[in-house]
Amino acid sequence: MKTSLRLIPLILLLAGCQSHMQRVADCKVGDWNAIGHKDGLQGEPANYAERKDFCDDHADKPAVADAAARYTAGWTQGNWDFWYTLGSADGKAGAQAQYDRHAASEDVRKHRTPLNPSAYDAGWLAGNADYWRGVGLREGTAGQPLTQKEANRSKAAAAQLRFDDQAYTNGWRAGNRTFWSDAGSNDARNGIPDSEFRNRAAAARSAGVEVQEDSYRAAWNAEIVNYWRNLGTQDATSGREFGTRGREAKAKGLKIHEREYREAWEARLLTYWRDTGAADGYGHPFMLEQRISNASRDGVFVIPGTQDAYTNAWRAENARYCTPDNAFERGRANSGMAVEVCAPAVQNQLKHAYVSGQDFEVAAAKHRQAVAEANELANRVRDARGRLGRLEREIRANLEQKDRPVNDDTVKQDKRREQERRELNDYLQRLERQLDDARRWVDRHDQQMQRLRREIY
Repeated sequence: MKTSLRLIPLILLLAGCQSHMQRVADCKVGDWNAIGHKDGLQGEPANYAERKDFCDDHADKPAVADAAARYTAGWTQGNWDFWYTLGSADGKAGAQAQYDRHAASEDVRKHRTPLNPSAYDAGWLAGNADYWRGVGLREGTAGQPLTQKEANRSKAAAAQLRFDDQAYTNGWRAGNRTFWSDAGSNDARNGIPDSEFRNRAAAARSAGVEVQEDSYRAAWNAEIVNYWRNLGTQDATSGREFGTRGREAKAKGLKIHEREYREAWEARLLTYWRDTGAADGYGHPFMLEQRISNASRDGVFVIPGTQDAYTNAWRAENARYCTPDNAFERGRANSGMAVEVCAPAVQNQLKHAYVSGQDFEVAAAKHRQAVAEANELANRVRDARGRLGRLEREIRANLEQKDRPVNDDTVKQDKRREQERRELNDYLQRLERQLDDARRWVDRHDQQMQRLRREIY
């Protein structure tokens, strides 16, 4: 909580900086109508003199001669838009007009926003119309009759809310058209003949719903084409073709789009053969004849473009598979490499690259071990140097101590420290030689890895 409180002044400061920068930018543009409109839209009172003083300090050019008039016109529109927006929001929410509440709000009092009941009322009326238009649209789309309007009128009266008869009716009629368009699209999408319209129309009339035959048939005719396309795409890999579908469609009186079906059917098959060729091409032999022999078992068909689609995709993936880089990486991963599917001219190179990849991983493991050993030795060297430094400082301090007594104990202590210094020096020299050897091994393994990677070509 304390952190959040500390952030508040920073947020306010940043917001103030952005507002200041925006005002400077507006001054440089010099559009006084826009400057006034922004002030009015933000609920600020008109204050041309203050804005002019500010712009005189920050703009490169003086205000135009009619700046005051432009500012006033812009501010007037901005103030109107401010109150219109508040009214519109209340109206769209299906709420009663609440001008007095807004006029007494803290923001309006803080900014001393000039009041404008006419703008609020205009916005509320427009928002109220949008509200009832939306209600009518939803009920029309849901297939409810226009008589539902009276129930909404009574509901509005009970809530002391203005009911906009025309807006509701307009919304309902648009929704009613959508209802019939949706019905036509759904029937066509499910392969239901447009003769179903008669049943739908009869049911609608009995429920008091207006019938829009044009909307139904336009949507049905547009969607039935997609039905046949989707059917062709589905059948291409499920062992079915147009003959069966055509007979079924005739039996139930469904309009047929043979050309669209066949185009989608063939396009799906071409995609299937390309995908199959690509899958076989990456590490598998050329199996077009086998795939063709098994086509009926797999629920697909052989078409004139089958050979080219499969062959081109297989060659592209085979070329991507049969590269030294791929063989090297597969060797590193020890994942196997089917070099026999590649051209004989490159098989030996791929085998060499694969083995190099395996050797690379061995060298990489040794390199990691050597690095770890070198790091450990470097730490031990650093520690030994620190110990030796502390010991030498102690020896110098004793030598420089003028009142230090000279007796058997101090002589023994000096000899012991000197012996320890010699031993530390010897130990440090051994460690440094070992560290040099370890670093040489790091370099050797690194050079071996580079050589293995370089020599695959």
